[in-house]
Amino acid sequence: MKVMLATLGTFGPASLLLLLLILAGLTQRWEAVTRQRSYYSLLYVAAGLVGVSLLTRMIRIGYLESEQCSPWLCDPTSLFYLLLYHAPLAVGVTIGAIVTWRNWNWLLKED
Repeated sequence: MKVMLATLGTFGPASLLLLLLILAGLTQRWEAVTRQRSYYSLLYVAAGLVGVSLLTRMIRIGYLESEQCSPWLCDPTSLFYLLLYHAPLAVGVTIGAIVTWRNWNWLLKED
């Protein structure tokens, strides 16, 4: 049961990774058309950070299945898991939100 829930938990970071990659492609094309200053590469950095957290989550699932799970990896409150899962996920989503807001906030403005 624990492994199944951990496997289902990978869909969240995977969907964020896909969303950031789609936004990066759209923003790159939008900035080329409007000749704005280019920030789309930061969305690829954010996607990379989310990818690191997704990879850490998948490694953790592999160790959960093997029954030889050390406390530094399988304990979700350990410093290792904080630095390689939670921190990159939070920083990646924050960068993605800031860059997306900066480039696409004109959709919400009234003229």
